[in-house]
Amino acid sequence: MSFKGDTMSKTSFKKFVEQEKAVDSKQRNIDWEGKKRTYLQRVGALFDEIRAYLQEFVESEDLQIKESTETIDEEYIGEYEVPVLRIQLFDKHADLVPAGTRIIGSPGRVDLVGDFDKKSFILADREEDRPQIFSGFSWHSNGKRVKKKADKETRRKRHYVWKLLTDPPKMRYVELDEDIFLSSLQEVLDG
Repeated sequence: MSFKGDTMSKTSFKKFVEQEKAVDSKQRNIDWEGKKRTYLQRVGALFDEIRAYLQEFVESEDLQIKESTETIDEEYIGEYEVPVLRIQLFDKHADLVPAGTRIIGSPGRVDLVGDFDKKSFILADREEDRPQIFSGFSWHSNGKRVKKKADKETRRKRHYVWKLLTDPPKMRYVELDEDIFLSSLQEVLDG
């Protein structure tokens, strides 16, 4: 059996291994416990806001909120407990379930899951109105990867707030408030 593709020299492979080692080393130097703690604090604050949005309906006994926990498992962080809120409206229900911190383009997501639909709430920069992903690398015409210098946009301090991620194809962020949440809840409960 013969190999007909391009072969990689031992020197080239050693260079590749060293690059991967550097990436892994950076991942180990990130304060993953701190990221988890910050995420759980933000989820707690979000759930407090949602309880306030629903307080009128809870007091009138039209709606119930039940709390539980779930275990999630994230790369570099491992397994940990997250709070889950079940919103019960008569015979219908929706669950607010944290999805974790390792989300592309965001430091966190919480899903609102009902029988008819699912909505995602993303931690996004206050200034952003749509998903944006910045790469720290670019490719030169010679095929080599080089690290780009961060421009002012990627270096500025982020001010994260919870936002609804709208459905594709034109995904947008809409800052979460009472009206947006209640509208989302109605959609996942009633289709």
